[in-house]
Amino acid sequence: MRAAICAALVLLAACDAAPADKAAETGINAANYAKVETGMSHAEVAAILGEPGQEISSSDMAGTRTVMYSWESGKMGANMNAMFQNDKLITKAQFGLD
Repeated sequence: MRAAICAALVLLAACDAAPADKAAETGINAANYAKVETGMSHAEVAAILGEPGQEISSSDMAGTRTVMYSWESGKMGANMNAMFQNDKLITKAQFGLD
């Protein structure tokens, strides 16, 4: 009986740790902001941050598509923005990320 309880606790601990480890790898935070580099595609940035963000503006002019996305961290007011031209990151900015 004692062995069964110990085995169950080990399994529960392993199940609980997996989401926390995944959450540490993705998310809107300063560490992941630093991983985002000029030239990355929107899909690459979304994979680092764990979500695609919200498109806040876009334009098509002279064969160039420009799109700006915004992400919020959940911390009051903390956010980041990224601008892509033809699906390549050209600039990024953040406020209040830890």
